[in-house]
Amino acid sequence: MLDAFAEFISRENLCSPTDSVLLAVSGGPDSVLLAHLFAESGYRIGIAHCNYQLRGDDSAADEAFVRELASNMGVPFFGVSFDTRKLVAGSGKSVQEAARDLRYEWLESIRLREGYDLIATGHHLNDSIETLLFNFAKGCGIRGLHGILPKRGHLIRPLLFAAKDQILGYLEGKEIPYRLDRSNEEEYYDRNKLRHGVIPVLQSINPDFEAGAGDTIQRIREAERFYEFGIGEWVSHVTTLQKGQLVISWEELQKSPAPPTLLFEILSPFGFRFGQFQSLLQQKELRPGRRWYSPTHCLLSDRKELLLAALNEEQLSRIEIPEGSEEISLPEGILYIRYLDQAPPEWPKNSREVYLDAEKLRFPLLLRRWEAGDYFHPLGLGGKSKKLQDLFSDLKMSGFEKEKTWILDISGQIAWVVGHRMDESFKMQPASTKCLHLRFDRPPAGQ
Repeated sequence: MLDAFAEFISRENLCSPTDSVLLAVSGGPDSVLLAHLFAESGYRIGIAHCNYQLRGDDSAADEAFVRELASNMGVPFFGVSFDTRKLVAGSGKSVQEAARDLRYEWLESIRLREGYDLIATGHHLNDSIETLLFNFAKGCGIRGLHGILPKRGHLIRPLLFAAKDQILGYLEGKEIPYRLDRSNEEEYYDRNKLRHGVIPVLQSINPDFEAGAGDTIQRIREAERFYEFGIGEWVSHVTTLQKGQLVISWEELQKSPAPPTLLFEILSPFGFRFGQFQSLLQQKELRPGRRWYSPTHCLLSDRKELLLAALNEEQLSRIEIPEGSEEISLPEGILYIRYLDQAPPEWPKNSREVYLDAEKLRFPLLLRRWEAGDYFHPLGLGGKSKKLQDLFSDLKMSGFEKEKTWILDISGQIAWVVGHRMDESFKMQPASTKCLHLRFDRPPAGQ
């Protein structure tokens, strides 16, 4: 194991013998092995442990175990405790996402404060395979299929060569103690569903599944390098910078082997999603004046070019919809707009689409973020008013979800809390002759 560890570090150029490494150690078998291998290899190390206070007495026992491990090795110990459930409330993150973010932010602060060159975690081959399968199930591009990378900035994962059963076998053979996290056996976590449900089926098809998947991951990483090179060549060919704006040639974009992929690679660094441009790329010619929004930028179509510009603070929270618009692409989804000569035969049964009396509308319409004090008259309440804050509370929306909610504002009056409730004042009447149909579609996972 020690030789394989050294060979993997050398092959992936993870660190040199003179580097100091801060080890993230939970007390589980993977991170305990990580600590022993680094110690036996003669590196200058420190051990860091996060107590998320999620497992009661077990969390405290984990911390005590890791503290003793560091003491026995004669290396510095750094510990921190987080009230994770309190911190995750209103953040829009899962407990697992919040714990991960807390851990990496804290580890980096210790690395900088104490002068360590690198941070190492105990991710192993099975973790990388689960990441590949998880991303594949959710939908992803080529980068989602490379598993966990051995190195990213100051973060290294030197155990990616080792399968879980190899790690356990080594520790048991050396009689090295470790802690077990019972939550790893609970199948309500998505990754545990893969671990206990999907992967055993794949192993029944191929007993050497882990080794084969590891080889596949390595080939995907190599193919990704060619992909990055080709994308770079095409990006420089189809884009120019003019007066502070990124300009994309529509004609040259269409000549590329894969226009959707190339456009996504150009725009994804600016916060755009892959699925935002499906209707655009079905066109042979550009229609001037169409716009697509990310959290920070706006993409505008001209006759022969796509123009990308950064948005200022006001533009980020207020978007005008001119008359004749058919589609507004937002960071959170796509708003489709249709003009009808009559009311629909039946009303929608979901909150993500509405029919408004077009005779009561004044263009341009305004999409904006909600503001404190906003109120409207929800359809079905007989004209009674309701504060948006109360609506959000009824819907049990987190602070993150509230911040991402759009309001359709017509001449200073709320017509629709997009994706949730419309206002009574704009409903269709028996005498109404024209109708505006709005539908808000959130992107599928992975787009």
